[in-house]
Amino acid sequence: MSYLLNTWYVAGWAEELAQDALLARTLLEKPIVFFRDSQGVDRCPHRFAPLHIGKIVGDSVQCPYHGLRFGGGGQCTHNRSEERRVGKECMESV
Repeated sequence: MSYLLNTWYVAGWAEELAQDALLARTLLEKPIVFFRDSQGVDRCPHRFAPLHIGKIVGDSVQCPYHGLRFGGGGQCTHNRSEERRVGKECMESV
């Protein structure tokens, strides 16, 4: 079956996703798991831009403001201004 890509699909309702639980769904014939982190953070720590309006780049979410990228564990994985630096040092240069 073919699907329309680069568009929004409903995956569930906020009340379906409890704080300490995993929610499994199949979207576009791909298994996906959803979870809430302990802080419910949806913002870049640099200028507090909401990450949900960013974009997915590889396995990271890219901040729409300065382009910092964050992995699923919340760690900074890429800083455009410091291509060589990743991990904790990523935030020290912003």
